[in-house]
Amino acid sequence: MATRIAVREDPTTANFVWSSEYRVRFWWHFFPVKKYFLIYNRALEEKILTQDDFIIPAHFGDQDLALVHSRGYLLRLYLLAFTPMGFINGENPISWYILKKLKIACGGTYLACKIALEQGIGMNLCGGFHHAFAGHEEGFCHLNDMAVAIRKLQVERFINRAMVIDCDVHQGNGTATIFQGDDTVFTFSIHQDDLYPYQKAYSNYDISLPGSMRVDDENYLEQLKVLPDLIKKHRPDLVIYLAGADPFKEDRLGGFLLTKQGLMDRDAYVLRLCADRGIPIAVVLGGGYAPNINDTVEIHLNTVRVVDRLLN
Repeated sequence: MATRIAVREDPTTANFVWSSEYRVRFWWHFFPVKKYFLIYNRALEEKILTQDDFIIPAHFGDQDLALVHSRGYLLRLYLLAFTPMGFINGENPISWYILKKLKIACGGTYLACKIALEQGIGMNLCGGFHHAFAGHEEGFCHLNDMAVAIRKLQVERFINRAMVIDCDVHQGNGTATIFQGDDTVFTFSIHQDDLYPYQKAYSNYDISLPGSMRVDDENYLEQLKVLPDLIKKHRPDLVIYLAGADPFKEDRLGGFLLTKQGLMDRDAYVLRLCADRGIPIAVVLGGGYAPNINDTVEIHLNTVRVVDRLLN
């Protein structure tokens, strides 16, 4: 079982995970894939982080992916990825290079979790593909990196109990369904009710807020005050925190009204909540469909800033 540490013991240890393979070109899809490189580049340019703060992940093999995803589904993904049919796979196009990136993103989330278990906090500058189910893809999510990372850590006996805190504006229906009925993994989701997925799954704890509520910084942070009791009750060995950028007030696919500062306060609250209790926390990114991609990048970069300040 993992030893709980609030912050890193060795200040020279890298806590952030990133790979050049995250920079997949995908210009015809609505999902802003280029944000991954922009976050990394700005973190270095603005001297928030240095190259020494990063560690490169390895891609996950089929044996790891099969801990969550059915072999039939993985076979279908491979068939699509290596044929032209993958490009017309609805809202979830796939190719060999996209699949490669997704497998490395799974490895990145797993590595961020391992860093968290050893040093208190780890962050993957990718991941958060919470709409992926065990047997099918949804919402441009093909492989559920969080679920695969948790299952691998459990099999390896690094952890027994885990908790997913999903703060994307869309419910993490794939993650909730994968862990439904599993007492070792607690899923929490705070999301907008009248958005995709319109047929919601059942997380262990859902806060489903209507767009008409016009949820702002204060309303949102007030809702998160249930977390201390949930953490105390579940007693996780590890928390994976999905820091969604799409509760932002200018997001095209959301209806919440959070500011960049409000999202930063959210990050600080969740991270401090775990750090103060000595619970390892791994951070992954999610969403972000602002008209100006620089807003999405800035929101994610603020999450990096919060993590870095907590470490230092």
